[in-house]
Amino acid sequence: MVSAVLLVIGFSWSLTIGTASIGIGAVLTALFGGGTTPTDMIVRAVRLPRSLLAMVAGANMSVGGVIMQGITANPIAAPEILGVSAGAAVVVVGSLTFVPGLTGTALVIAAIIGGGLVGVLVLALAGAGTGRMSNVRLALAGVTMTALLMSLTQAFVIFNDNQANNVFFWLVGGVNFAKMSSVLTVLPWTVAGLVAAMALASSLNLLGLGEDMARGLGAKVERTKILGAAVIVCLTGAAVAVAGPISFVGLVTPHLARRWTRSTNHFIVIPVSALMGATLLTYADILARFVRWPFESPTGVVTALIGAPFFVFLARKQKVSS
Repeated sequence: MVSAVLLVIGFSWSLTIGTASIGIGAVLTALFGGGTTPTDMIVRAVRLPRSLLAMVAGANMSVGGVIMQGITANPIAAPEILGVSAGAAVVVVGSLTFVPGLTGTALVIAAIIGGGLVGVLVLALAGAGTGRMSNVRLALAGVTMTALLMSLTQAFVIFNDNQANNVFFWLVGGVNFAKMSSVLTVLPWTVAGLVAAMALASSLNLLGLGEDMARGLGAKVERTKILGAAVIVCLTGAAVAVAGPISFVGLVTPHLARRWTRSTNHFIVIPVSALMGATLLTYADILARFVRWPFESPTGVVTALIGAPFFVFLARKQKVSS
């Protein structure tokens, strides 16, 4: 309930902030009045898509993080940590470099394919299926692959010299250039991914008891992991295609959701994480507008400042536990 209230406040606030200060009364008039004044057009064509996309992308990345932590039994797992976001990003930038006209659903599908392929590669490098995979090996493989792919992405940018500034801005992650078409493109993938995530909640709860216990209780562990991986790349790839590889949202919010609800039940954690992810990215986007006021800054700058210390804390906590 607190997150829902904060989200409504943040969404309303974000519509009023910009180089042109617009009061909440003028915002309501623009949204429901159907006017065509410059103020109405700014609210409907610029600020509304930006705020909606922040909510959708935040929810996608958060739920992707919940499922990834669930199927890997790794508290420091997240799409941006294990290379899925970087895989989607490199395919998006490569597609825009060599196929400039690629947009919309085709770009989302390309991002999903890239994220899925890199996710499989990271698992292979970490020793999945050989009995040698550990939380540390998985995180190291993901970070290494992310570094490699980001270098390759920057190489693509060199080929796309005309759009270099915009692409570099996008690579940090943000919703600054959002359009309503972007929201409409990603929304079906978001709805499908969230529905599929809730359908997997029961199996993820069993998996949280340990693989042997889950099998003893009738869970199909391998099928759950494959379906979970498909949901992760669907949600993450769609978010990256329209908002860039925003970091640490998928890592931070699942932990906050479990801590605040005092529950590990995925029927609770998944929707609460989606709500908190939308709230977190909405406020991160608001803060990003004040970093270099009145100029724009990528939202990923704020999420990195929040998430990097949190990741270090989790990594140290895991080391002490080991």
